[in-house]
Amino acid sequence: MNSNEEFEHIHINTGGKQFSEEELKEAQDFMKSDEVKKEIEKAKAQHKRVMESKITERTKY
Repeated sequence: MNSNEEFEHIHINTGGKQFSEEELKEAQDFMKSDEVKKEIEKAKAQHKRVMESKITERTKY
């Protein structure tokens, strides 16, 4: 993920609550945080390992 990359759409389950401007800003900041970027990279690496595994080759069809 590039540091200047924006999310086109994000869904936050609020249970019907309207977010204040401050809460929206906090959610946006969290989505741009290093913590989220690390989780995305971790998920991509895990997905790559699964797709390259022999188990996946045997079960594709």
